[in-house]
Amino acid sequence: MKSFPRLLALASALLLVSACDNEQTPPTTRVDAPVPVEVATAIKRNVSREVDAVGTLFGSESVTITAKVTEQVSAVYFEGGEQVQQGQVLAELMSAQQLALLSEARANLRENQLQYERLANLGKDIATAAEIDVAKARVDASEARLAAIESQVADRRITAPFTGIIGFRRISVGALLTPGTVVAELDSVQPLKLDFTLPEVFYAEVALGDVVEAHSAAWPDAPFPGVIERIGSRIDPVTRTFEVRVLLPNETLKLRPGMLMSVSVAAGLHEQVVVPESALLQSGDRSTVFVLDDADRAERRSIVLGRRLPGFIVVEEGVAAGERVVVKGQMLLRPGVSTKVLASPTIESAEASSTP
Repeated sequence: MKSFPRLLALASALLLVSACDNEQTPPTTRVDAPVPVEVATAIKRNVSREVDAVGTLFGSESVTITAKVTEQVSAVYFEGGEQVQQGQVLAELMSAQQLALLSEARANLRENQLQYERLANLGKDIATAAEIDVAKARVDASEARLAAIESQVADRRITAPFTGIIGFRRISVGALLTPGTVVAELDSVQPLKLDFTLPEVFYAEVALGDVVEAHSAAWPDAPFPGVIERIGSRIDPVTRTFEVRVLLPNETLKLRPGMLMSVSVAAGLHEQVVVPESALLQSGDRSTVFVLDDADRAERRSIVLGRRLPGFIVVEEGVAAGERVVVKGQMLLRPGVSTKVLASPTIESAEASSTP
């Protein structure tokens, strides 16, 4: 037990010597090797500004087909929802009386034509000029009578005024129609008209022939491109907007009149900063890029992302023209890390590489 104090004193002395050695030994410093990266220089380019709007589809031709006379329906040749051709008979309101009058008029015309031809062939030796003139007048009167009855018959035969998609039928066989009774609606759907409004500030930036891209909730993954056909001549004094009409091709017949469409319009050209799309780092709603300073050290910048275009993106805020952004190797970077630049692709090469 007497040796325990001596052992304790020896241990204390050893700890004191160890502490002195640690104070005299300098700490080692870790030096990171430069990270190899590829960079591109941000440039300014004239880019069209994208304006969003909401519009409604209308048929290029639309009509409500109605009856012209008071008559019972004798036949119906459509159900609704199908495509019909111009001149196709949709319904008939024929009566036995009209058909009989038509046959009588044709017979009278034929009889009067034969009488006139007989007198004209016999010549002046048998028939006088007055008799020939009277016979000719009877022919003219018979033709006029037949034309009138044919017009009445045509009013009782309801036809499609143009090719299109017909709506549900509103009539049935045996129903008594009166002038103005709705038979069905007919819309020409190839192409369709898309009408929407834009704020007054864009009036000078849109022009006839500008390309527009529309989207429908019914077909979320299918863009529908079109061109501006008409621009309104007036600015609404209340809403300060003007009307725009776009023609949308509809060969697949996916679209129908009345659909709500979201519209993206490329309005005018504006000089904006663009960088290759490969430089973008997206984390949730935050968009960032790595920018190199004059000493090739990395700096992470938050940017305001503009339009996405083939091969590159528009940077509205965060990067200036002439600055170098990292387009390859940025996943290994941290703010302040030194880099080794391997290549500097141009904006044009980035765009070309993204084109299929």
